[in-house]
Amino acid sequence: MNMSARRFALVLPFILVASLLIAQSPDVSKKKDLAIFNIGWYGWSIPLETLGSIDQKTRKVFVDLGRFNVIGIEQRLSTGGLSEFIAAIKKAKESSVVIPEKFQFGEATLTEADWNSLVGAFIVAAPVVSSFSSKWNDKALTFETKLTVHVTFVDIAGGGATLGVAEVETSGSDKKDQFASIKSAIDSIPDQLQYEIRKIPAFQISSKILSVKRGEVKMALGRNMGIQVGDEYSVVERSTVEGFSDDSEVGLLLVTSVGSEVSTAQEIYGGKSITPEAALQEIPRLGIDFDPYAHLFLGTAGLDFVPGFRAVATRGYIGFRPLATVQIPLGQMFSFATVLIIPVDVAVGGELNVNAGRLSLTGWGAVGAGYVHLSEAITGTDTKTDFLAHLGVQAWGKAALLISRDMRVFGEAGLDYWIPINTLFKPYGGLGVGGGVELKL
Repeated sequence: MNMSARRFALVLPFILVASLLIAQSPDVSKKKDLAIFNIGWYGWSIPLETLGSIDQKTRKVFVDLGRFNVIGIEQRLSTGGLSEFIAAIKKAKESSVVIPEKFQFGEATLTEADWNSLVGAFIVAAPVVSSFSSKWNDKALTFETKLTVHVTFVDIAGGGATLGVAEVETSGSDKKDQFASIKSAIDSIPDQLQYEIRKIPAFQISSKILSVKRGEVKMALGRNMGIQVGDEYSVVERSTVEGFSDDSEVGLLLVTSVGSEVSTAQEIYGGKSITPEAALQEIPRLGIDFDPYAHLFLGTAGLDFVPGFRAVATRGYIGFRPLATVQIPLGQMFSFATVLIIPVDVAVGGELNVNAGRLSLTGWGAVGAGYVHLSEAITGTDTKTDFLAHLGVQAWGKAALLISRDMRVFGEAGLDYWIPINTLFKPYGGLGVGGGVELKL
């Protein structure tokens, strides 16, 4: 064996190992080029101011997501325009197609420059108002607006295939101003649309573990891809069986801080799976923990049973998180003649949360007021049908155990005290215990 062959034989194992490592290295997401049309509509009578406001809200969503390089297209795709556009994209991939000077899709006209910028993009987003209603409700005595927006994503590089459709339904109301009700519906678009886009598999972030040290996990990507504290990533074990992918989730990480290109996460579970180079996959969530609960108090008239729920904001928050509670004090319900009186107590506050693996310990508190809407007026009450019933305070401690990726069970103990501000009601609360489930939405 000559010297060159001997050197090659020595180097070959290292080349094979390096090739294997490269092949097994997890994918890390990169920004995608995305062109977005102005909002279109399907024959609805929509004020131009409304269309302009929706344009601003939807484009801001794509910018805030962080995972796209956004190119704005001023034209709107209306009736039939989207299907014509997709068909044209597919034809453009055929070498025999002659490119015209202008392109007409429904009411939208694109110049050759517009067309070239779209074809050069990786993805095109076409938002359309598919349903719109804004009118006066005689029974509720308020203006009500209902709005549905669909955003269709077209894969230009893939020849015009549809990657997914994000659908958002919102509503708004105002007792005095119709445009205020429209604005309320539009203002509800961003949070829902972000979530719907993040649910589409083609847009979900893939990352990997960079290092693990003393329980602190460093992962690739950060603000450069729109990662936020409170986001969760599953640790994925990837393998193939007879040529088919067989991926399984073996761990869970919670993002606790975000840098420009690297984020820090805490292990929720996973153990030996939490190693450098392990693949990570975004778990898209709305960013709310929904906690149905039941509390039991020893009141002056016996036991008070109070069901309710909490909604806790989680995306963008770590440690301290804002919350709202809604509960119905069943012991305060009563009937007067033909009127059924059901008070509903609403409170806002916050919680301090500490995670220790699957176990989490939380202290939370809130202040609020009780409200009653009567089915009909009671004689002697100036014909009013709306009353404030109570003012109250809540202070509780909670211990929760994660039993699946998306759910915890919890028990809690604490204090509620609600004082009446109307003679129809009595005080309730005191020391109590309770429990429930926590759904990670």
